[in-house]
Amino acid sequence: MSNFQPKSLALCIFACMSGAAFANATEETAKTTLPTVVLPTQVVTAEAQVKQSLGVSRINQTDLEKRPVQNDVSEILRTMPGVNLTGNAAGAARGNKRQIDIRGMGPENTLILVDGRPVTSRGAERYGRSGERNTRGDSNWVPAEMIESIEVLRGPAAARYGSGAMGGVVNIKTKPTTDEFFGSVNYYTNQPQDDKEGATQRVGLLLSGPLIKDKLGMRLYASQNKTDADAMDINPAERTNNDPIPPLSAGREGVRNKDISARMDWQINDNHKLSFDTGFSRQGNIYNGDTQFNNAGGTADGEAYTKSLNGAETARLYRQNYAITHTAQYGWADGKTVLSYDRTTNSRLKEALAGRTEGSYDSRNQGFTNSVLKNTRLTSELNIPLNFGFEQMLTVGAEVVRTDLNDGASTSQNLSTNRRGQADSYDGIRQDRTGQIKRTSWAVFAEDNIAVAKGTFVVPTVRYNYSSDAGSVVTGGINIAHNITDNLKIKGGIARTYKNPNLYQANPNYMLYSAGRSCRILPQGTQSCYLLGSENLKPETSWNKEIGLEYAKDGLRASIAYFNNDYRNKIVAGTQVLGTTALGAEILQWENSKQAIVEGVEGNLTLPLAQDKLRWVNNFTYMMQSKDKETGSPLSVIPKFTVNSSLNWLVTDNLDANLTYTQYGRQKPRTVPTTPREREEMRPTEVPSYGILGINAGYKWNDAITVRAGVNNVLDKQIKRTNSGARTYNEAGRSYFASIKYQF
Repeated sequence: MSNFQPKSLALCIFACMSGAAFANATEETAKTTLPTVVLPTQVVTAEAQVKQSLGVSRINQTDLEKRPVQNDVSEILRTMPGVNLTGNAAGAARGNKRQIDIRGMGPENTLILVDGRPVTSRGAERYGRSGERNTRGDSNWVPAEMIESIEVLRGPAAARYGSGAMGGVVNIKTKPTTDEFFGSVNYYTNQPQDDKEGATQRVGLLLSGPLIKDKLGMRLYASQNKTDADAMDINPAERTNNDPIPPLSAGREGVRNKDISARMDWQINDNHKLSFDTGFSRQGNIYNGDTQFNNAGGTADGEAYTKSLNGAETARLYRQNYAITHTAQYGWADGKTVLSYDRTTNSRLKEALAGRTEGSYDSRNQGFTNSVLKNTRLTSELNIPLNFGFEQMLTVGAEVVRTDLNDGASTSQNLSTNRRGQADSYDGIRQDRTGQIKRTSWAVFAEDNIAVAKGTFVVPTVRYNYSSDAGSVVTGGINIAHNITDNLKIKGGIARTYKNPNLYQANPNYMLYSAGRSCRILPQGTQSCYLLGSENLKPETSWNKEIGLEYAKDGLRASIAYFNNDYRNKIVAGTQVLGTTALGAEILQWENSKQAIVEGVEGNLTLPLAQDKLRWVNNFTYMMQSKDKETGSPLSVIPKFTVNSSLNWLVTDNLDANLTYTQYGRQKPRTVPTTPREREEMRPTEVPSYGILGINAGYKWNDAITVRAGVNNVLDKQIKRTNSGARTYNEAGRSYFASIKYQF
């Protein structure tokens, strides 16, 4: 770990940038000393240029209206090239809590942003031995009806966003304030044909408009959603190990969402604006039996307790967020500074930390416990037009982040006693460990959009990152775009990306215990072990590369891209023995060891079949490999290929119809066990290729009322989770949905 801590450098940079950001705060000064100068239109910012890369997709408000989601925007994001939904581990644990997985790098390597600000609430969820979290991820903090657009950035395009963006970035942009008063009320319902699957009801409200014309605007939205849980017995019981209790193979857990958010925009003068954001969200679950190892606690008492919780709310996440954003235009540059704070309280029934009961709700220690995650972030950047030989737009910036996690319940595992009542001991492991860990990180970065010739752009970027526990790492890369002809472009890039250890891996007080089945595979049989967090972990890194072609003419658009990610220093449950306890248990730690490779091809094809009336949009992803270099096992359970297709027909100005289809290739399970438990549970079962067809139509009744109805999974293709091989999740069957929106 590096001991270099040049805090003064970061403070100096922020002092300079903050001074620049607020020096022009008064209208008088703006008029007399720094007149507005229009920045060169032929060169956009480096960020905007990189967002034209092949590894970037966009979902607009119309897309969301024509393909409404049941609960979570991840449902539509999975239709983008390179995007799948997976669990964070390559096994069956938490299989129905699938999250956004970009290019096979896993959900932990997907960074979620809301209005450009990172959302990391899943960090308040305990991190399991194999990478499991009892979380749905961070893509459901904004109701779908309140979203203006979503950007999905993959590969080198995501490098500028710092830790956690090795796979990619999802930036959710909420609807802005409006110049005129505007309001809407919406209602959505989804009703499954199978009465064992959960139904959805959602209602939302949006208000926006000026409080003082051209000076002060506001926006307010609120939403409430409930999706019922699948029935506890929706999946067949299947014994996959030697536990005395058959696994429950729980279906999709239910959720109750409540969201409210407000924004106020103050246009100080022509050159300066302040925006104030605040929001509160609550996500509560509807429990239906999900446990980490799907064994209901491994005992008859544990099974009875798990089943007694069916339909109860066992986990509640509360998220508060606040932000102040200052945007400015100067005669020599424009700038943006954001100060934000968010707090997530994860209140849930206590989970067991040892043996086959790990991740199950603990019948011996009932009651709710709180894990609290707090983030304070200051970011600032300037966009400076230059003309040194080439037209350029240089962006320089910095950020400082303070993160605090306090989770006492997850550090409550103590050294065990044996069957004779003898207490275990080991030097360096205290019985009164704290669940609090703090991290300070900062970064400085520069990127330049250089127009080296007509139709040729080069975007180099470099970023220095420092974390108080993981040390320093330098990232960055280069993206290039060149017009071969007026219609054909070649684009590519290479970038080094990174992710800091999560706060559980980095906490030496975090400890898990196993009597042997979750420890190392040993020739003489199982050996009990403790797994500890480590203060000596390095950041994970990846060299992300892509290259491809893009063609566009008269509404016809086509692209193809090859991508390759070389994943290094992957953090895993270690196998290096640090020592043994008094009773012979091995002491292990999280460690940097494994390397992995991700490689594939993506493509898009849009065909205008009838001008402005009929459009056929397609994309595909083919995964050549996504595997651990040491074992050959897949990083996550994802399809070999995915093809998404939609046919959009504008029947009249007020009526549209849409046909959607997705074909998933076969999905293979992991093949090489790392623990005796994995060896016992290993199954060769694949998920065969299958397709999902949907149809819907929308009608604009008048200027105020719009209705839409449709059928999901028309052919009723279902997959039942069995925890056998790759069958780790439920694919819901046919359902019927309808929505109505009233605007005023």
